[in-house]
Amino acid sequence: MASGTKADQVGYQLDYSKNELRKCIKEYPTKEVKKGLEKLYRKVEKDICEEEGMLQVVWVNIQNAFIHQYQRFTKLIGRCYPDSNITFEFSLKDIEEFFSTSQHSH
Repeated sequence: MASGTKADQVGYQLDYSKNELRKCIKEYPTKEVKKGLEKLYRKVEKDICEEEGMLQVVWVNIQNAFIHQYQRFTKLIGRCYPDSNITFEFSLKDIEEFFSTSQHSH
């Protein structure tokens, strides 16, 4: 779209076809996203000191950034591939649960 392609025409570009989008989304199943967030939490927990709740602040900021990107990609998919019914395997509610579970399991 930055090159001037209209949003509803993106899906007709060979490199950005619906099949390519499906392949890309398939690389991030719910199980892998959850596992990745758990791994990220452990890394952040290891690298951030507990002083004054710094871990909580960092984790909330990561969560907000992740949710922002999820919403951005969801909107782009809706604009560029209208009526395609292509979505992520996980929802916003799932993401919030992943972040909460990762934090409370440690």
